[in-house]
Amino acid sequence: MWNVVIGALADNFGSTALFPLCLSPLALETYTFEFYENDEAPIMSVEGYQWLSVCVAFMVVPSTFVTPYIFSKCGVAGTCVIGNAFTGILTITLLMIATYGPATTAGFAGFVFCLYAGFPVTVWSQLTTGPMLDLLAPEDKIGYVQGLNNAAMNFGMATAPWLLGLLADSAGTNTAIWTGVGISFGAALINTPLMFHKGYGPAEKKKPRSKMALPGEDTDLIEKALAGEFFDQGQLWLINLDRVKKRQPPIVPKVRPYEEDKDALGELMAHAEENFLTRTENQNLVLAKLANPDEETDLQEFCDMLNEAMKGEPEEINEANSDLGQWVGEYLADNGYNPHLNSLIIKQMVLSAFPSITREKEFTPETIRANLLRSNQVMNEYLALEERKKYTRTKMLSSGAIGRFYS
Repeated sequence: MWNVVIGALADNFGSTALFPLCLSPLALETYTFEFYENDEAPIMSVEGYQWLSVCVAFMVVPSTFVTPYIFSKCGVAGTCVIGNAFTGILTITLLMIATYGPATTAGFAGFVFCLYAGFPVTVWSQLTTGPMLDLLAPEDKIGYVQGLNNAAMNFGMATAPWLLGLLADSAGTNTAIWTGVGISFGAALINTPLMFHKGYGPAEKKKPRSKMALPGEDTDLIEKALAGEFFDQGQLWLINLDRVKKRQPPIVPKVRPYEEDKDALGELMAHAEENFLTRTENQNLVLAKLANPDEETDLQEFCDMLNEAMKGEPEEINEANSDLGQWVGEYLADNGYNPHLNSLIIKQMVLSAFPSITREKEFTPETIRANLLRSNQVMNEYLALEERKKYTRTKMLSSGAIGRFYS
């Protein structure tokens, strides 16, 4: 806790070197008073200085929009350290611009640009102390801890300008600003250990609903699907259909690598006919409902729900497509097809085995029935193929021609 409080106190001292010291006296001396002393028109008028001082406060607003994203990527402690360190870096930049060479209009423009562009980042450190203390403090001490933090920050805001002002009077403006720079980097060092504290790091990525069971769903089945194990395809299809109706993302099963599947191809094929038949039956149920819609059924709405579900997350879709393509490629290479030599004929075999169901990317009331019927036609062709394979297999086994398949 004291890391946060002391770091907040140090941050206030460091921020004072940036604002107001970099504006007054640094910019005021460089771009205004030195010109008055030489009876020249100043680059920055007193009124201009006042506007700069007032408007810099508005730079806090963009910082509040950005910080939640930075929190999620760097964590609250990491964001605080970045804010501390950047305060020191920005202060050095402004000091160099104002003191390197003669004062010019271009130099003043660069000074103002850097101040306004960089100031929102310096605020990050001040926006993080509250959330960090909320994580550290016991529930019955949150008010006490936050009060202590506010007291430390108010003490820093009250005393830092005075103390650094005294230092500027006695040792010079540049010395006071460099002291503030050192304190800013010191605040970053004080807060660095918090980056390794549990809860202060980057936010854990939430598991998408397409990768988890929702209340009331078959958890065991969904866990098997997400692990790439054998599961009841029909039940998962019904779960996903229910999700579609509730406008929830469907479960996206994991594609288990071929290396893990290759010793269980027999088991995989043993469930093929069952899954083909189940898919056909489920799609027939949907077709029956579409043929006899009740008052609560709206075909356009149902199509919209399906389209929304099919879109999914691009990252998940690309990953599944890539994994499945990898599986097929490794299967072909492992089973004598030599895809590196026979890519053309393999493409033709794929087109023969997987006739197009539809080229449309969305379901419409005019096309949904045709799409389901075409999908059923493909499933029925696979069912017929399984029947022929069983007949041929029985005939060959009875003649002793072969031993077994998918051993």
